[in-house]
Amino acid sequence: MIEGFHHVVIFCSDTEASRAWYGRVGFRYLRGYEGMHWFALGDAEIMLHPGGRRGRDSKPNLHVSVRDAAAELARLNAVGIEAFDHQDPAGPITEPVTRPWGDVEFEIYDPDGQIWVFTETG
Repeated sequence: MIEGFHHVVIFCSDTEASRAWYGRVGFRYLRGYEGMHWFALGDAEIMLHPGGRRGRDSKPNLHVSVRDAAAELARLNAVGIEAFDHQDPAGPITEPVTRPWGDVEFEIYDPDGQIWVFTETG
């Protein structure tokens, strides 16, 4: 069951310029690490990530919180929705992935190609 919004990853051509813009707009800055920056968005966060291309299709990753990523993945598989791992795009996955930074998650595409990431929050 989806618990709420976890965070949005926005790919930026210049994360430092984007950091300044988000600050001017009024988002509260939380932290930065290796060119990535996080801002508060209510109970969720916005993450600015290097890699966007200005003027090109550079869709954000939308992260939702789930209590049990494995159970959610099994539920989605049962209704015919396949998950993938962006770090290993060889094909569908049957188990959530544990990222090097500790997040347990999996990704799916919606009908328009938006990437939805189901992130376990316990």
